[in-house]
Amino acid sequence: MIFAIVPSAKNVSEMRQQGRFAGFSLYVSNDGDIDGSFLCYKDGPNLPLLNFSTTCITSGRYVIFYNERQGGVAYPVGYEVSGSVSMELCEVVVNGR
Repeated sequence: MIFAIVPSAKNVSEMRQQGRFAGFSLYVSNDGDIDGSFLCYKDGPNLPLLNFSTTCITSGRYVIFYNERQGGVAYPVGYEVSGSVSMELCEVVVNGR
């Protein structure tokens, strides 16, 4: 049973990192496939905190951190939308029993 998921970002320019993280989702899955997994958290539309915790009462084997930028989509101000947005996660802590 998962109670909390706590992702932490690399400590670089906070605004740049927030723009990269913006719009991310956290899923829990039993097989590592996002299809059929449980959505625990969906960020948006404001820029996210870089270190936060979310409650997710479910069970599974995998936590999936998912983020994408699609061409032709108008994203909110502050979202990083360059052609090669990369994530710099330092750590993801999953608490449960």
